[in-house]
Amino acid sequence: MKIAIPVKTNNTNPAVSPMFGKAKWFAFVEDNQVAIVKNSVGGGQAVIRWFIESGVDTVIIQEMGATPYEMIKAHGGMKLYHSGDERIMLEELLEKFHANMLRELDEDAMQEIIAHHEGSHTHGDHNLHGDHRHHQIHHDHLTQWATTKGEKQ
Repeated sequence: MKIAIPVKTNNTNPAVSPMFGKAKWFAFVEDNQVAIVKNSVGGGQAVIRWFIESGVDTVIIQEMGATPYEMIKAHGGMKLYHSGDERIMLEELLEKFHANMLRELDEDAMQEIIAHHEGSHTHGDHNLHGDHRHHQIHHDHLTQWATTKGEKQ
């Protein structure tokens, strides 16, 4: 199992970042070893591609937008867990994960998280995340990406 978690800093026990694609750092946990790696790839879509290439099969989030979630669904094989809405440090989060105290996110729960996430930010005078056309463009792009990815394998 390889777990990815967005975190705020590269300290030994950083706080979990409420941001996903724009998180500055990610904690990767494999075989009880933690590595904090700088997010040099950018936003949500690039982060999901990075995770896929890195063999991540579990992601723990506080928030996530629709686009990275659609990529995860298109790829398949990644489990999503919710860190909760309160500030939490990485060590405490991992303890809760190993004690099965985190909620695995299903479609309904993800739609609630996405709605909360997308309601929390706008782009200029337009809330593009609330615009259905914006999501359709991303959905079409993701479908094309997933199809292309499947053909290469």
